[in-house]
Amino acid sequence: MEKKIKGKAKTVADKTYQYSDYYSNDQLSKGMAESHEQVSDAYMEGTVDRFEGKNGRDDHKDNEDLPRKL
Repeated sequence: MEKKIKGKAKTVADKTYQYSDYYSNDQLSKGMAESHEQVSDAYMEGTVDRFEGKNGRDDHKDNEDLPRKL
């Protein structure tokens, strides 16, 4: 039984994203396609370090604290 589990783990570990995963019916390929899409979206979105409003100026006063959820 343990040998069977190790074989499945190796199959998952050896799997890399392929474009054809979007059109596949097996669970592993669908998961790879979905994970790839999420990572790609997050990478392309990037981060916003500072928001500048209209006319390129900061809409917040210099020392204004923004409310944060704790």
